Amino acid sequence: MHIGLRSKAIGGTLIATLALIGCGGSSSTQSSSATAASATPTSSTASAAASTTSTTTTISSTTTSEKVPDIDLQLSSSVKLDPLSARFTCDGANISPPVAWGHLPSNTAEVDLFLFNLAPVHGKLFANWAVAGLSPKLRGVSAGRLPAGAIVGRNSYGQVGYSVCPPKGPSVRLAFLLYALPKKISVRPGFNAETLREKALHVAESAGLLGASYKRR
Repeated sequence: MHIGLRSKAIGGTLIATLALIGCGGSSSTQSSSATAASATPTSSTASAAASTTSTTTTISSTTTSEKVPDIDLQLSSSVKLDPLSARFTCDGANISPPVAWGHLPSNTAEVDLFLFNLAPVHGKLFANWAVAGLSPKLRGVSAGRLPAGAIVGRNSYGQVGYSVCPPKGPSVRLAFLLYALPKKISVRPGFNAETLREKALHVAESAGLLGASYKRR
């Protein structure tokens, strides 16, 4: 699955932005629907990864009109997005996939990375993974590992780590989100993923967006 929302300012909340995400090639859009439940053991990520599939977007929030420059966000060319390779779900090893990103603004102090199921639960996105404190010198994280200094948040399964384990049924849509922050946001391990995403959205000068889908076996 490849999302393309290039060079376009999108108003409203990020949830509204993610509602435009769909399957297909660059510049495709489609409404998203999904559900999330059931916990599974987790793992995290770290280092750089090469890729041939990328996606970017410009994001604005309800309280700021600033436009966010594009960042290329990618998975390794060997990793399927539609559907996401089972290795990166509870049908496999349930480890985080290799994620890579392109050029960051020169004033970036920190990079934050998230993975959300796109179906809101009680009005909030369902967090599969949240990582804060990534160095602006990094250009990616490798499968199942994270670099020193990375801080992992609590996902919506209640785990401090990564997990993609939706209930069996319809395919779910997922979104990797990357924020380049001009200043660090202080958090502790186990931080609330949605709370940090909201803070990052308001201070980020650049963001990347990459979509995927998965259907449990």
